[in-house]
Amino acid sequence: CKKCGSTNIEQDSDVLDTWFSSWLWPFSTLGWPAESADLKNFFPTNTLVTGYDIIFFWVSRMIMASLEFLGEVPYSDIYITGLVRDKQGRKMSKSLGNGIDPLEVVDLYGADAMKFTLCYMAAQGQDILIDIESFKFGSRFANKVWNATRFLLMNIGGRNILNPDEVELKVIDQWMYHQVNEAALKVEKAMENYRFNDAAQAIYDLFWSDFCDWYIEATKHNLTTRDEADKDRQVTIMLDLLDKLMRLMHPFASYISEEIYGKLPNTSGRLIEAPYVVYQPEERHEEAKEVVSAMQEFIHAVRALRSELQIPIERRLSVVLRPAASYKGSNFIEENKGLIASFIGAENFKIDRNGQESVASAIPVSGMGFEAFVFVQDALDIEGEIKRVTTDLEKNRKALEGSLKKLANEKFLANAKPEAVEKEKSKRAEFEEKIAKGESHLSLLASLNSK
Repeated sequence: CKKCGSTNIEQDSDVLDTWFSSWLWPFSTLGWPAESADLKNFFPTNTLVTGYDIIFFWVSRMIMASLEFLGEVPYSDIYITGLVRDKQGRKMSKSLGNGIDPLEVVDLYGADAMKFTLCYMAAQGQDILIDIESFKFGSRFANKVWNATRFLLMNIGGRNILNPDEVELKVIDQWMYHQVNEAALKVEKAMENYRFNDAAQAIYDLFWSDFCDWYIEATKHNLTTRDEADKDRQVTIMLDLLDKLMRLMHPFASYISEEIYGKLPNTSGRLIEAPYVVYQPEERHEEAKEVVSAMQEFIHAVRALRSELQIPIERRLSVVLRPAASYKGSNFIEENKGLIASFIGAENFKIDRNGQESVASAIPVSGMGFEAFVFVQDALDIEGEIKRVTTDLEKNRKALEGSLKKLANEKFLANAKPEAVEKEKSKRAEFEEKIAKGESHLSLLASLNSK
């Protein structure tokens, strides 16, 4: 004893592990030690979801207690979540005052925004670093879902809704159904493996990119056509797709999907009671997928050049496409030239199968089975752009020089906090990247100036 020096010390026997009752939780809550109906039905169960900080205190002891008293492990799967931390990586606690009140998030952004954001960020094996601003991501997604649906519902007045199984599917329609089917498979596999962020990513990409950015943009002109039969066909397909999208989205954004589902004229009952969308092999449309993917690659190539040269979207381009015989997108692009021109922001768009168009003054871009030639001189002030890029390069080179000097200073490295050193290294990498891109941009502009 440090106080009296005695060696006649006996440990207090009146001590109980504060986690002791929690050891027994898997079966004591079901009526054990009695052989209750609940115990027979629900022990052992399937899955325990918990955090890694209590694996030893709780999880391992539940397993030991279950083996000791019932001879079985209590769960077949144990999913270990990450911890929710603040942006500085600190565990949220009352003492630090860095916690986030979920009710405040719901008031600001909505329950779906909170749920979808956390699900999207919950990468397996990683902690989540968030602040209140992080939930703007889920809020933007919910707004996108609502606004896209509102646009479609505003354009269905007076239309005859047909049997979706009997309407003709064009290539872009087949592609969209294929994407929904593939997303259903991704969600199924992700959920089976507790990769909830992968499932949320699949939902996000399907609705925002595939449905909004591509499908609606490619088909909305059909809603204003004079062909009444084609309007009915398009409205029927869009409503059927919305039905499937809401059912697929429901576990991740429950409230908004339920609300929208109830407004669709082709649905009945409550969404929470509707069957979930599952993968159907017969819903695969591989040929349509290849055609649309080829078209998208061409559009991405032209848009990437526009972005690299920082040509504003309102500036119209002239573009010549030279497809090879093997290029899958040729016929689709030929049949939808006006649509493709709008996608790439082209005033003049030509398909040159025989190589007869003069392209000497154009910038070439290429992809699988095609070459495209983009005329940018009329859309770009080349001399002014060269001056701007040169000025930016000079600023970034001076900034990089200052960063390198700082990182070469032994006093700075010895006295600065580790996070300050890492921040400076990040700045150095950022300046190096900007210089590399600027030099590439300047080289491209110089080549244009010589044409």
